[in-house]
Amino acid sequence: MGKMIEKYAGSLRFWILVVAATYFGYAVYYAASGMRDSIGMLSNQYLYSSLSQNSWWWMILFYGSEGLSGSISIISRTIAGAFAFHAAFLFWRKKDAAMLTMRKSARMALLFETVFFLALIPSIITAIAYNLTGENLFYFGHTPGILVVYGTLIPILATVLVIPPLLIKLRAVIKQESSQQEIVRWICLTGVAYLFVVFWFNYSMLWLGETVPYTRVYEEWGLTFVLQPANLLSFSLTVFGLLALAIVTLITTLPAIRKQSFQLNLTRVGAILVSFGGYFIFHLFYYYLTGGYSAHPSVWYEVISPLHNPNLWTVALAFLGVPVLLYGRAEKAKVG
Repeated sequence: MGKMIEKYAGSLRFWILVVAATYFGYAVYYAASGMRDSIGMLSNQYLYSSLSQNSWWWMILFYGSEGLSGSISIISRTIAGAFAFHAAFLFWRKKDAAMLTMRKSARMALLFETVFFLALIPSIITAIAYNLTGENLFYFGHTPGILVVYGTLIPILATVLVIPPLLIKLRAVIKQESSQQEIVRWICLTGVAYLFVVFWFNYSMLWLGETVPYTRVYEEWGLTFVLQPANLLSFSLTVFGLLALAIVTLITTLPAIRKQSFQLNLTRVGAILVSFGGYFIFHLFYYYLTGGYSAHPSVWYEVISPLHNPNLWTVALAFLGVPVLLYGRAEKAKVG
């Protein structure tokens, strides 16, 4: 039994490395794609001529949020990914022998992940300005103001208010070399917040954006779009499935959050990881098998496109979840 547990522990460390490598690799891809778009935006004559018809302050806001701060955001996540991969590699090869270096790399990863979110603040300001001004402003054409509220203002504002403070606190806890129980507590709080805010609330607001008519871009919206079988399944998995998964995660981590115990039910944690990663694997198949954005131009298809979804690295969590689940069962059998 001891050899079996060690086998699963070794597998666990390897798959943590795979998750970190996926996080880093996709961040590099997303940054390269985003920087190409940002540079292209600066040289796009149609975009410039359209923006120049508006007030000078709007041009500054638009280029500042869509170009400069957007570039800072995606580059910051790439740097965070590099540090996360370094920490995971040390954990895989040297285990606890390199703990000090691992902690330092983890702190740097958390710092740049925080910058990734904070750099989105100009997008919030731009969305507010777009909705409050009486001018007919150019925003990728003339996007309906309420769509910008549903798809940008509310979800990004919620994310910026909730996630960076938790990341900063988690980084501080690691830096202060707090107890393992304290570190696990803040990891759990941060993870639960990601599920509720970054994923469930954010994606649910984007589905709400599907209720807004935008005939210049797409012909179907509201119930006409949602009630199509594939879309209805995607909607249900997002609005109800992710919420249920977030609630189960909160219940599972509650003992650690309350400092009652930092020993989590790894069998349940593994199942959560498999389910969460499976959600994104499903949406990869859903996107391509239904024809993608070209066949279904819409808010939802644009967001889940591999070219526009910065969270697609989470597919790797499904593969991490399997050894976590098996390790949890082996530990349970050992105690039993």
